[in-house]
Amino acid sequence: MKVLETLKVVCSNLDEQIYAALASNFKGNLDSSSITALGNQSTSLSTGQIKTISSSQLISSLSTLSIVTGWREGQAKTIIQTLMSSGLMKINSSSSLSQLGSLVIGLPSYTFSSISSLELISASKNPSIVAYIMSGSQILQQSFVYQIVSSDTNSLKIIDNIPDQLATQVPRVYLQQFTSDKVTIEKLNKKTWKRQQVELFFDIIAADSATTVLEGADNLSSSVLQGFTCTGVSQFSRTQVTKLVKACRRKGSRKVPLLETQLTCMYNYISTESDATSFALYPPDMLLYYDYSLVPQSSCRSYFQELADADFSVFSSVLSYKQTALFNNARSCLGITSTSLTADQVSILGNMCCMLDGSYIQNSDPSILEKLKNCPDLTASQAAAVTTLLISGNTQYGNTSTWNETTLKNLDMLPLYLPTTFYDNFDKNTKKTFLKSFLNVIKEKGVSRYKRQELKSVIRQSIKNRSKRTTDCTVGTITQFTISESTFPFDYDVAQFNNCLSNVTVKDNFDAITEKVDEVDYLKIVLHKLGEAYNFIIPEDQVQVLGFASSVATTDDIRSWTITQVDTLSALMDSSNGVWEPSLAKEIISKYLAVEGNSLGRAELNAIKGPYLCTLDLSVIQSITAQSLKEAEALNITTCTLEAKKAIFNIATQSFRAITQASPSYLLSRSFLGGASLNYIQGLVPSSINMDLETFSNLDPNVVLGLTVTEVKGLLGTNLPDLKSYENQPLVQTWIRNQYQSDLNTLGLNLSGGKADPVTTATNAPATAGSGGSTGESETKWELKIKHVGKVSNKK
Repeated sequence: MKVLETLKVVCSNLDEQIYAALASNFKGNLDSSSITALGNQSTSLSTGQIKTISSSQLISSLSTLSIVTGWREGQAKTIIQTLMSSGLMKINSSSSLSQLGSLVIGLPSYTFSSISSLELISASKNPSIVAYIMSGSQILQQSFVYQIVSSDTNSLKIIDNIPDQLATQVPRVYLQQFTSDKVTIEKLNKKTWKRQQVELFFDIIAADSATTVLEGADNLSSSVLQGFTCTGVSQFSRTQVTKLVKACRRKGSRKVPLLETQLTCMYNYISTESDATSFALYPPDMLLYYDYSLVPQSSCRSYFQELADADFSVFSSVLSYKQTALFNNARSCLGITSTSLTADQVSILGNMCCMLDGSYIQNSDPSILEKLKNCPDLTASQAAAVTTLLISGNTQYGNTSTWNETTLKNLDMLPLYLPTTFYDNFDKNTKKTFLKSFLNVIKEKGVSRYKRQELKSVIRQSIKNRSKRTTDCTVGTITQFTISESTFPFDYDVAQFNNCLSNVTVKDNFDAITEKVDEVDYLKIVLHKLGEAYNFIIPEDQVQVLGFASSVATTDDIRSWTITQVDTLSALMDSSNGVWEPSLAKEIISKYLAVEGNSLGRAELNAIKGPYLCTLDLSVIQSITAQSLKEAEALNITTCTLEAKKAIFNIATQSFRAITQASPSYLLSRSFLGGASLNYIQGLVPSSINMDLETFSNLDPNVVLGLTVTEVKGLLGTNLPDLKSYENQPLVQTWIRNQYQSDLNTLGLNLSGGKADPVTTATNAPATAGSGGSTGESETKWELKIKHVGKVSNKK
């Protein structure tokens, strides 16, 4: 303790490992005085150590523990569990939440159900409590918000009671019927929303009257603008829609996140505007969907200059062919005749460089590396080409003999994608030092654990390990101190990691280990040792902090887990920890549902989301109540069987039956329309919903094939031109073939492949002598012409 106090006085910025070493020395002798001495460095304690602290000592230390920043969820949960189980602390008011402070992230989500809505509303006015809840899990945030909302579902009360930052957790069904007065518009514009929420009131907040209140469409928040849909703007003037589209031209942190269906809708609205070729007025992402034949050749260079800032990853698989067309047009416009791009050509292409193949990358001006730094990802062949260009020495990074840690840092995000052959040019210490800082960078940027896993694996492969095979631990026993090192387990190969890691260490430091370990073979060892430590019956508190380790789990592993709480289900279904195989997802959800009292309620549906819902048996899906589906988020059920889609849609019709307005009803039901009947879809035709092609192509194929050309035209509305872009999508292609070509021609989209018009058989007069024919054998010239056209059409 004296050493700790001295260090805190003498040193202003101690390495975390030093605190971990000091904390580990306390072993099981922890009390309020030692916690006070550790202060904010109490986060250096292992969960195993925290479990040894008595509830009375924790209560005495609450004034210190509650202001500690940087708690791992596992640590906070351990403290909260001890406090709640002891009965020494009742968490039933705003003041008790305030008393917990930063430990709030460790609360079970059910805690809020025992706190009155008035107390929670009071807590929501406390910026500190809100900030702590915001740093907690999704289900913690959802539960806090839901308890407030459920007490009064009036939309105006909701925006008064829910903090701006937590508005994303409000069930979307309650975000309707807002008034367009100044106060309401300003409140809505201040809050943070999800796209599926804003869509429901975009017709209010983006109307001309509302934007006038805000002194122009440019003053709409990016959070609000992401709710743009052809459905939401269907009653707006074309002038107002154009203003909204232009308002979406934002860059950097203010960029409006827009999907392909929104971008194509925008283009359909502005394509005939007089300033449609003033490319600098519109969002770069929307330019991806321009009809290039309408771009004047004299303006093509300015078109591609503006397109340089676009996100080329926004293309769906159906419209990905447009990428190739864009580059071919760029080659023609910019005079690109080889794979050697000049600095000027690279500059104009900008983000389009992210879709170039390796031959262009390795042969082009070195400035292409600066463009590739902005790419959301690189393929293996692109990364190999980058390495070839770098190793050539003909870049600003110089010859490989001069490379060092600064070189790696200056490459920005490129090291995340580069292969072992690149890292072979650095010694082990340089790689370790770089990794220490780079891991913080990629964490702040939200890089996935899978990418982090690949990075560590590639760097490890570049280290020439000459250690002999042995069952002994030769590198050093893994302890709480070892685990606290930011690059852990960098110094351990798989064999040594297994030899040097004990079951006890895994048990006491499990949450800390799973936060650091990413590689598959290492995670398998951790999971197995955890099983051994608990005799393969894993308690729920450990299951909740499995994190990325869950990605290597088998069916047998899952059967050893305790899963009774929705918090556990939510933690396991967290997509940031990997994607489950359908059979494993079903195993987890079924294990949870097997517990008496558990069901697929609102919280469960939000946790498992659509794709995992589709893994369940039909009888389980049919057990979902209308109220649960009503209050849940939109679910992507495209992978469900047709029977399951129909079952979910039938429940949805009950959920939203009370909503009589066409647009909100459609938007709420849209993700479930894959199970809708032909009659239901036909009923949408006169409602001006402007269905997008993604939704249309995910309808029941039998329903689509039952729609006439006129009905499809009415259904798609403003989105009708996109039918041409989708003409090679299998379902759309089949629908086209089932229509008469003359009907398709009425759409003015130049669609081909339809059926020949039906032949009207003429009634022949009885044959007379010398006529050269008999009854039924003669054909009119019109019938012959129709047959000929039909044959030609069929060949197409």
